[in-house]
Amino acid sequence: MQSREKVVGTALRLVASLGLAGFAWGVYQDILVRYTPSFNAGVRFPRSMVAIVLFGGLVGLASLAYVWFPAIFRPLQSLRARLGWLRWAAILAVALVTSYFFLYTSWSEVFGGAYLRLLVLLSMTALMAWLAVGEAEQAFQWNGLLAAGVLFGSVFSFLAALQGVLAYPFSLSWSEGNRLWDYSVLFGRHLYDYAGGDIPAYIDRGRQALWGMPFLLPSVSIQAVRLWSALVFTVPYALLGLFMFRSAGEQNKIGEWLLLGLWSFLVINQGPIYTPLVLAAILVAATRRMPLLPAALVVMLASYYARYSRFTWFVAPGMWAAMLAFIETNPYGVRSTLGRWVRTIVLGLSGLVGGYFLYELVTWLQSRAAGVAAAPAGLEAVGGMVDRQPLLWERLWPNETYAAGIVLGLVMAVAPLVVLLAIFHLRRWRLNIWQSLAMWGALAAFLGVGIIVSVKIGGGSNLHNVDMFLIGLLFATALAWEAGLRDWVLDARQRPWWALALALLAVFFPATLGMMSARPTGYPTQGRAAEVLEAVQQAVADYNAQGEVLFMDQRQLLTFEAVPQVPLVADYEKKWMMDEAMAEDAAYFQPFYRDLKAHRFTLIISEPLWIRFQGDTYHFGNENDAWVKWVSIPVLCYYEPVETYLDVGVQLLTPRDGLLDDPTVTCP
Repeated sequence: MQSREKVVGTALRLVASLGLAGFAWGVYQDILVRYTPSFNAGVRFPRSMVAIVLFGGLVGLASLAYVWFPAIFRPLQSLRARLGWLRWAAILAVALVTSYFFLYTSWSEVFGGAYLRLLVLLSMTALMAWLAVGEAEQAFQWNGLLAAGVLFGSVFSFLAALQGVLAYPFSLSWSEGNRLWDYSVLFGRHLYDYAGGDIPAYIDRGRQALWGMPFLLPSVSIQAVRLWSALVFTVPYALLGLFMFRSAGEQNKIGEWLLLGLWSFLVINQGPIYTPLVLAAILVAATRRMPLLPAALVVMLASYYARYSRFTWFVAPGMWAAMLAFIETNPYGVRSTLGRWVRTIVLGLSGLVGGYFLYELVTWLQSRAAGVAAAPAGLEAVGGMVDRQPLLWERLWPNETYAAGIVLGLVMAVAPLVVLLAIFHLRRWRLNIWQSLAMWGALAAFLGVGIIVSVKIGGGSNLHNVDMFLIGLLFATALAWEAGLRDWVLDARQRPWWALALALLAVFFPATLGMMSARPTGYPTQGRAAEVLEAVQQAVADYNAQGEVLFMDQRQLLTFEAVPQVPLVADYEKKWMMDEAMAEDAAYFQPFYRDLKAHRFTLIISEPLWIRFQGDTYHFGNENDAWVKWVSIPVLCYYEPVETYLDVGVQLLTPRDGLLDDPTVTCP
């Protein structure tokens, strides 16, 4: 028997050694690809290559030593045990240093090859998993590996969010700058020279109020607003997990509870999901320990806030609350089956009242006071959105806008968790037929709505439109965790091998999202930004003396007083025009075209405009073509670029003497 075990052990060591050799060959190929040009130029041993070889050699030797002679690491395991809680500080330090290495230093490019990057990520993950074990006699533990993955992924994702916290004055992405302007106009109207009433912005009030809170402070900087945005897009995600998995904290499993909160952050971050919906979900999660009447009022509030933030969300809080009340093992204050039904129905109806009837009533009263017609809401608004703009069903599959496509991206993000829940439900989770239908039916409904919204033109580049489904799936996971899923995943006596595999994927896919492609930000230098900003400032000052200046783009320059204050032209904002262009709303553009023909504006600040149709073979090609047809061509027909700064994404346009001379273009 011992001889057989020895043979099996030797065979496994040989297989592991061959795997390490194959990985080493991949690292060697990455080194060749990177340094062959240097060798051809006569550089014998670049310093970065020396660092790679030393690091790779140490990791390789340590790995082989552990495979063949694990006993030599036992003194280190004794030292690890004496560290106590400092082990977790060391784990966080390793995660911080590694994440910073890839997100903020030039070494990220040096370790850009797939095998070189995996060499660092896998070795640091192994080090963290090793540190997570408390007992001296074990090198690694299953729970320690999961904890290392969650902590590493959380630290990395948070530092990635902080990459955008910059004082850089120009927009960091296609819509980021104008979005900052959107946030400002609710609480920062005093920042603008505007003669009208409320400044219109292309954003729902719920999101505008949340992200606009920094503008309650005097003279807030663009860097501070970007920091607030980064915090809003991260911290509430973890808070939601803590509220969902509250039972772990109540049972004094504080470490497990915190890790579950961070894992929830990683799952939601795959969207990523707009925070107002997350805040509504936190309110719903809080009702699990409330009597029925206050719970109903909180669900009503959550539904109203969700609808106030985005009309497609109005049904979500009520459905989540009803699902929780109907499925959880011991609903608060429930003593009978009838009581469970009553709590479920009351909470579900409370969501409908808050998200639809109450919102409709408030909207009707406001419209009556203003003397205007109320906008459609609820299902009517969803139907109008679907009819208003094209649905690009090809974005369900791999495409130029989203390499994985919605379906494959969703499968990679949640399939392991869904399969784990389904098998646990079939084998261990004793739900009756109505409870099963409630859970899976609600998730299917959320998924269907999310997919339809995802394929609408303008979307489909990530998973953020399946937001209600992702949060609903987390609620279902929290219920399953309390019903025994925890033991399947963590208890060595109960976990089957396939549960381990699914749990590993459910943790490490969201944890490692973005790690392989992480790079430092590549924005122009501070000097270059200052140079372009000075040119824009001078142009705005000069042309403002002659007439109106239109900030079609880069409106944050007005928000943070980076340019001379000029009378705000609130109309013709880039995001709003893009939405109308995708809807092919000719009536909306008629006033804009009249103003262009009349040369109303002495200067237009825009992103670089081109007359270049792309089709669906380019990233957001359909959206580009709508923009070219409805915006670029009309603007370039009557205005000409006088300065174009491609590196910062700014173009300055002034009136043409005549029409654009291009036989392929028909001017409106």
